[in-house]
Amino acid sequence: MNRITNSFILVLFFPVMALSIFISFDLPLGVFRTTGSQLPYRYEILLGFTLLITILFANRSIKRWMGLVTVAQKSRFVFSAPISLERRKTVLAYGVLESLIYTLIGIGLMILTKESFPAALIFLFFGMEGLVFTVFGAKKFALGLSSKAIIVADREITVIYYTGLRKVSISQQTLYFDYLESLQLSFPIDAIPPEQRKSFLINLESVVDPTKVLIHNLGSWKK
Repeated sequence: MNRITNSFILVLFFPVMALSIFISFDLPLGVFRTTGSQLPYRYEILLGFTLLITILFANRSIKRWMGLVTVAQKSRFVFSAPISLERRKTVLAYGVLESLIYTLIGIGLMILTKESFPAALIFLFFGMEGLVFTVFGAKKFALGLSSKAIIVADREITVIYYTGLRKVSISQQTLYFDYLESLQLSFPIDAIPPEQRKSFLINLESVVDPTKVLIHNLGSWKK
C-alpha cells in the first residue's frame, strides 16, 4: 500500500513542482503562448493536483492508524505478536526518511510561489503526521492472525485473507501467499519475531483448509 501510494503522490508531485517553478521564475510556456506567472487558472490547476494528493495522503493515514487500532485488539486474534526488533528498526529508518523528504518538499514549494502554498501545507502536514505515526506508533506495530485473515500493521498495512488462498511459502526473506488467478500477496518474514514463528505457523495451519492450502518450506519454523 505504502509503495503504491508514494508512487501516485510522486506522479502528481512532478506537475505541481514543474508548474511552481514556471510560475516562480516566470518561464515561457510556448505551447500556451504565455509565461508561468500569466498562465490562466494556474492557482486552480495547482489546487486540483493538491486535492488529489490530499486524498491519497488521507486515505493512507486513515488506513495506517486503523491498522494499529485493529492489531491492538488482541482478543480478535488467535495469534498476536509485536513485529520483530529488526523490522521495527527498518520501519523507523524508512519512516523518518520519508517524513523528512515530504517536509523538504513542502518547504521547497512554499519558497517557490504563493500559488503552491496549499500544496506546501499538505506536504508539511503529512510529513509531520508520518513522523508522529512512525515514532509514537512504533511500539504498537504488530501482526495478528485470526480465523479469517492475517494483518500486519507497521509502515504499511498488509491484510492477507484466506479466501482463494492456495499456497504459503518462503523465498528470499519474504513470506508469499499465492491465490487463484495468479494473485500473490506477501510481507517480510522479519515482521514475525523468530521466537514466535513456530506459534504463528501452528496457528496458521489450524485456520486454513489443508486440502486447499499448501504450506511449503516452513517446516524449519517448527523446530
